Amino acid sequence: MIDEQKLAILEKEAKENPKSIFAHHRLAIAYWQAGKTEDALKTFKYLLELDPPNFEVRVNLGTLLAQIGKLEEAKKHFEIALKAYPKSAEALVNLGLVNFHLGNLDEAQEYYLKALEVRPNWPPALVNLSTVYIEQKKYKEAAECCEKAISSDPNFSMAYNNLAVAYYHLGKIKEAREALEKAKKLGYPVLESLEQMIAEAENAKS
Repeated sequence: MIDEQKLAILEKEAKENPKSIFAHHRLAIAYWQAGKTEDALKTFKYLLELDPPNFEVRVNLGTLLAQIGKLEEAKKHFEIALKAYPKSAEALVNLGLVNFHLGNLDEAQEYYLKALEVRPNWPPALVNLSTVYIEQKKYKEAAECCEKAISSDPNFSMAYNNLAVAYYHLGKIKEAREALEKAKKLGYPVLESLEQMIAEAENAKS
């Protein structure tokens, strides 16, 4: 969290430099980190008035909007960002996430696959694609995505969680348990229902 003293310094800097992209961007991020969502939104939007094509500001604003559930507005900003930088894996994954949460699984899958064309084996794209495959009950494909992600980043906790889900549905209960324990060890907030399903499957085998 950002302390109030540091926030006051950043506010003073931004006030003294009303046209400074750097000063206002630092302030927007600080507001965001401090949980001052409305102030962060206001500052990001002011930044876009100063510099409409700014890719980083546009992506940050979209991410914040998505976090507070304003998915359609977030989608609009990510689409503008992607139009400016069609090869941005970050913008593609963000659009995938927004479409996933809007229930547009096919669109989400398409964006994740495009991100992987730009950045092959990029863990965030692979793991989010695995989430789509799990929703589509394509557990083999989901497991393969997670395994690739873990090969690139052995500490990606969500990859182990999704791998546990995929393995469970593939009947690989021992492997599901191992993946689940790894996810927990890395601090992923594992659902109690997943833990219970794996435990019940283990008991049924014993």
